[in-house]
Amino acid sequence: MNAALLLPWAFSVLLLSVRLSVAVALSPALSSYGVPAVVRVALTIALALLTFANRAPLPAAADWLATPGSMLAPVLAEVFIGALLGLGVHVLLAAFSLAGRLMDVQIGFAIGSVFDPVTRTSANILGSLLSLIGVALFVISNAHLELARLVASSIDLLPLGEMPALNNPLQPLLAAGSMFALGLAFAGPVVAALLLTDVAIAVTSRNMPQLNVLVLAIPVKVIVAYLVLSIAVVSWGPLMQQALGQTLRLLETR
Repeated sequence: MNAALLLPWAFSVLLLSVRLSVAVALSPALSSYGVPAVVRVALTIALALLTFANRAPLPAAADWLATPGSMLAPVLAEVFIGALLGLGVHVLLAAFSLAGRLMDVQIGFAIGSVFDPVTRTSANILGSLLSLIGVALFVISNAHLELARLVASSIDLLPLGEMPALNNPLQPLLAAGSMFALGLAFAGPVVAALLLTDVAIAVTSRNMPQLNVLVLAIPVKVIVAYLVLSIAVVSWGPLMQQALGQTLRLLETR
């Protein structure tokens, strides 16, 4: 590469690194589960270099470098776009936590909250478990590769250094609202099975009033919930792939 183009190209990579840094910082998959900061920084720089390796430097990069005061606007634009990317991933993984909280209420685990050492707050049992399962499925279902593709395509949808026009400003809100629909989709089979279990226990207690319903219901509902959850988790991979499409639509706000 020509030496005169090297500095504008490096600044272009730096702008992309800002976008990725904000997205990684807002992504629970990398920021909330003990991933060292050095690993996150190295991953961000490596992704930026690989994504921008075969691209020409931005035409406006030389002008920005000539007047350092004008660098603030493109950097702020990249922070905003990175926040959009991070919101898409956060919505996806927050749906698992929402599904776990809903299951906790139905099973009865919500009574015994435990202390979560990651967030340093009290968290429900299945809420914490499904958050970890969500991160594992994020990698197992190759959703991280899909996210890398979305990052690469975001350069074409939202050029580096340019603030989005936001012709559809409600799109991020709609994407955030999809978290509730996705959480219900994850928890739906377990909630439906627990509802049928409650009906069966109610009928049994009506015909056999000598049974202690409280003692009987809790272990039965726990067993049914974990059995149905172990079967339903197989179908969560395709749901996660579909939900990643929400991130692409979230980027189409220009």
